[in-house]
Amino acid sequence: MDKSPARELLELLVGPFRAYAIYAAAKLGIADRLADGPRTSAELAEEVGADADSLARLLRLLAGLGIVTAHNGRFGLTPRGELLSSAQGSMRDLAICYGEQFYRPLAQLPHSVRTGEPSFPRVFGQPWLEYYVDHPEAARVFDSAMAAGRAFFTELPRVYDFTRARTVVDVGGGNGALLAAVLGTQPHLTGIVLDVPHVVEATRDWLRQYGLADRCEVIGGDFFASIPEGGDVYLLSRILHDWEDEPCLALLSSCRKAMTPGNELLIIERVIPADGKPSLALEWDIHMLANTGGRERTAAEYHDLLQRSGFEPRGLRSLPLDVSLLLAAPNGSMG
Repeated sequence: MDKSPARELLELLVGPFRAYAIYAAAKLGIADRLADGPRTSAELAEEVGADADSLARLLRLLAGLGIVTAHNGRFGLTPRGELLSSAQGSMRDLAICYGEQFYRPLAQLPHSVRTGEPSFPRVFGQPWLEYYVDHPEAARVFDSAMAAGRAFFTELPRVYDFTRARTVVDVGGGNGALLAAVLGTQPHLTGIVLDVPHVVEATRDWLRQYGLADRCEVIGGDFFASIPEGGDVYLLSRILHDWEDEPCLALLSSCRKAMTPGNELLIIERVIPADGKPSLALEWDIHMLANTGGRERTAAEYHDLLQRSGFEPRGLRSLPLDVSLLLAAPNGSMG
């Protein structure tokens, strides 16, 4: 097989073709149509309302990517492809969110690199948070996409002992999926989700579906201004990477004001390896640059932010999908 630098560079350059093929499969609902058995491309085209020849070409690439199987002219689902279904816990909305919202600003990446500014406003006409306020369906897809990382949600109680806690506060908790995963395995816990007002009704609906509405309070508010007191454990899951240092310091200081000795802060982020090893954090760092103006960080950079905002770093633990859990406690805490 050709292993020349030119071939290797082309392999990298066609990455967006593959990503958009997966987006198209998610948008067309192909996985749902194949859930009860293989179809020919013609049968599937009729069901999803597509041109049969064009869909056959898409399916051929999807087969090469391991999204579908191809046998005797019929296409079926692989375990990877099943993740693009509309079933609870799938990654379909993640693929749609990336295809419709996050990839487009990356086409303006040279602007972000030249200026240090996100490209999202150049593409969509307003910063990302304002855009989601004005576009509820995009906000719904975004919140569902952020919940698609359930591979590490369910692992959190394995790497952190919640037995001494009674109340967990999820700061910027979106639709509550992470907190629901924790409460589902820790029946002694109650929870609080804090997020912007325009998402909290969807959060309440989500928690009702999981039978957790009576164990979890949902609060709409500004986490830079005020965070609920009374928690034992505070969660910040993929929040700090949305921002540059000064907003992060303001948010961490807001958390510190709400916390008391014995409380702990759990930060869930993709941490950039200090030894230069490959990590999804490197791609996500560019994603943050183009879309939010934020950044991924090394453990040392997170420790600096924590110490400057009144916290004592207490270690780092690994989670799936190149995600890490950073632990911290208020300075002076003996917990």
